[in-house]
Amino acid sequence: MTLGGVTWVRNGWYYDYCFRESIQCLKELCDEVIIIDAGSDDLTDRTVKQFEDQKTMVVCLGQDEWEKQKGKEKLAYFQNLALSFLSTDYYFLLQADEIIHEDSFPFIRQAIETREEGIVCSRINLWRDCNSYINVPESRQPCSTKVIRLAKTNHQSVDDGESIKAYSISKFVEDIRIYHYGFVRKVDIMKRKVINMQEGVFGVAHDPKLDKSEVFDWSLWFNESELSPIKEEHPKFIKEWIKTRP
Repeated sequence: MTLGGVTWVRNGWYYDYCFRESIQCLKELCDEVIIIDAGSDDLTDRTVKQFEDQKTMVVCLGQDEWEKQKGKEKLAYFQNLALSFLSTDYYFLLQADEIIHEDSFPFIRQAIETREEGIVCSRINLWRDCNSYINVPESRQPCSTKVIRLAKTNHQSVDDGESIKAYSISKFVEDIRIYHYGFVRKVDIMKRKVINMQEGVFGVAHDPKLDKSEVFDWSLWFNESELSPIKEEHPKFIKEWIKTRP
């Protein structure tokens, strides 16, 4: 079974995504990788072009393509566009602020040999700093901690792109771990990134809690008792990035 990887990014520099580290992760894991730049105007497109090689395709779109897509479904749109260029049996969908732990790689390869339609993976939502994660019930998580990110390439992601729509097994859920660094980017950038996502993508008013401080204040959503220390070392791809983040 062959494995592809897909990811996409827009203005990764401006919004402080760990997009380069995500790409490096996919390139080490996968047989083929597709990267979409969805109309960046901050030189992210030039950066992702540097990753292009024999097994890595980079597709840079104009800003008009970003503007044409409306609502939260635009997130799935760009993921599925990347998928359309793949020629592998399976694919791993990784968003530009996520990293797969390298200890999960052997289990990902085992999982695709089961020939199941999809595989449920764990996602660890970091909060406050890079060494803490949100430890609350699923209903209170800012985004799901169980996601379908590994599937056969005939299945697409849906809605806001959190998961691929495929009948999936949970056998590997503890073994395949995605670390989500989206809430621990630089504090002077975090607030504008959240507002952009809520207003510019989801088309809703931004959370009024964001107006209570000039920079993002993590404690307005979760307190110390609702956070726990991460249980292992960070993925190797992200260790330099986290040195300059909270």
